[in-house]
Amino acid sequence: MMKNRIKLSDFKLRFFVDTNVLVDYVEGFNEKKSIAFLNLFKRSKIKKKSKIEEVELVTSDYVLWEFYGHSKEELYIQELVNKHGYGYIAANKECRHANFRYANTGCMRQFGKKIKEYLEKMKKEGIIYPVPLIGKHIPGFSETMEAILQCSKFPYKDAIVLVSAYFSQANAIITRDEQHFGKSRIKQLKDAMESWPINPGQIEIKKPEELSSLQKIRLEYENWFITRNKNKVIGEVVKYYPRSNVIEVKCIKNCLLNHQKDNIYLVKFFNNKVAKFFLDLSKVKSSNFKHAKTKRAVKKGRHVTIKLPSRFPYKNRKWEKGMVFFAE
Repeated sequence: MMKNRIKLSDFKLRFFVDTNVLVDYVEGFNEKKSIAFLNLFKRSKIKKKSKIEEVELVTSDYVLWEFYGHSKEELYIQELVNKHGYGYIAANKECRHANFRYANTGCMRQFGKKIKEYLEKMKKEGIIYPVPLIGKHIPGFSETMEAILQCSKFPYKDAIVLVSAYFSQANAIITRDEQHFGKSRIKQLKDAMESWPINPGQIEIKKPEELSSLQKIRLEYENWFITRNKNKVIGEVVKYYPRSNVIEVKCIKNCLLNHQKDNIYLVKFFNNKVAKFFLDLSKVKSSNFKHAKTKRAVKKGRHVTIKLPSRFPYKNRKWEKGMVFFAE
């Protein structure tokens, strides 16, 4: 039987961050909880890690270019107000022409330098990781974009965000403009195209306020992980004996654990926080891999007990109903 093994990528939930969320963060606008959401992913200065290692934020070069365009306009508005005596309403009207007539080359360079500082700060904090897509040959990217523009009402800017999220293998788009990417719009898009690689619901659309706390993100991660990987579960921890550090595993789907060949992952959620442990069964002493009922050492079995190594970090936790996976 072919073993459906779990990979490290199966543990990683990837959020694609839209331009408007980055803009809110830089401008200090938290009404839609963009700041609260992004702050959860800041690296700890001591541990150099975020609180949510299983979830990563990505964006595309296109989004960063759009961020540059928006930020240049905002900095120009500030320039008009502070140095040219404009009121904010008049400055916004002036900025709509996007000709920057009161900004010389030196001024534009200052804008560019300031925006780069914004982005470098976010990268340094670990908030965003840009996935370079545009300008690289990615099979299907250009074809998908062209098909959307030829046959649908989808605005080209939204289309680039959607296709970028898909080709960066994101599981969700985090945006304040969720109506632009709603299921009905994606369904219309699918109906308009003869061949469309994205199914409605394949990429979730999430608002920052839906994920603005650690608990919300961990619950989102738990639901995502179980849905994504439920067909890869090969067994369950039916009992854990903390004193002897032994687990009792019962396999399903006619699966069989081989002491000499298999690697497994033990996975369980405690208050929505994932606990996972990789175990190379070949490194378990033969006398510590036993048939659950006869207590005799075996080379393979569907219902076995396994003594875990002393480095097992989750002792004294209730591992009953923990999931078991074959590991790649």
